[in-house]
Amino acid sequence: MEFGVFVKKDYLQRIGYEGSGIPNLQTLAELQWLHLCSLPYDTGYILHQPYEDFDMPRVFEAVMKRGGVCFELNFLFHRLLVEMGFDAHVNSASTALPGGQWGSEIEHMAIRVRIDDVDWLVDVGHGSVAITEPLRIDEQAGSVVQMGTEFRLATRGEWRVLQYKPKGRDWRDAYRMKIKDRAISDWNTWREELPPDADPVVPRKRRRGVENGQVTLVANLFRSIIGGEETVKHVRDEAELIEIMTTYWGESAPIVGYER
Repeated sequence: MEFGVFVKKDYLQRIGYEGSGIPNLQTLAELQWLHLCSLPYDTGYILHQPYEDFDMPRVFEAVMKRGGVCFELNFLFHRLLVEMGFDAHVNSASTALPGGQWGSEIEHMAIRVRIDDVDWLVDVGHGSVAITEPLRIDEQAGSVVQMGTEFRLATRGEWRVLQYKPKGRDWRDAYRMKIKDRAISDWNTWREELPPDADPVVPRKRRRGVENGQVTLVANLFRSIIGGEETVKHVRDEAELIEIMTTYWGESAPIVGYER
């Protein structure tokens, strides 16, 4: 696969990175957090973009302007890490669905980065609650607190399950992954992996990092986790919904869903 146009300098400027660029854990953590705050997750653009193939010039230009979905964001972030000298690899993952179900094996994209013989999970493209810094991939690592929220990787057979726990809440599954390297082109047929009975109308989903936490908006359901404290509410007033979208995503159009 040819990567095409990719301007590292523009990428770093877009997310506001001004560090040394040394490929170590500190740099990786800084890049991840700046990316989460600068380039939001947003499924709304699926309305207008074909996702049967990754075209670097198109993806780079589009994401630098408005963010994107999981495989776009992690696709570009992986390329950035490689260009900065990191030993980075893409792994497939599947998100937790209602009723204890899981998405297809090649649904979400996560990144595994190896530093000093240690593997770290990095993710800037998850549409729900996301890790805000690298998470060590080690069965003995236990849980860690990131901005007040606990995260851990549980082992279930061949899967590693990313779980999170806000203050005063129970553990929840975010997604599961296999520690198995994939090719970027594996995501070209992601639509074919959707279950045949998948709902043709889905809610629009957004997520981004904010000071000491993160916020998500799924249709009109707004969730914030700040300092580990989770608040969830249904926004039924259109003016309030527009205010939330404008504040966190710079958009005033009240689009809350789309057709596949």
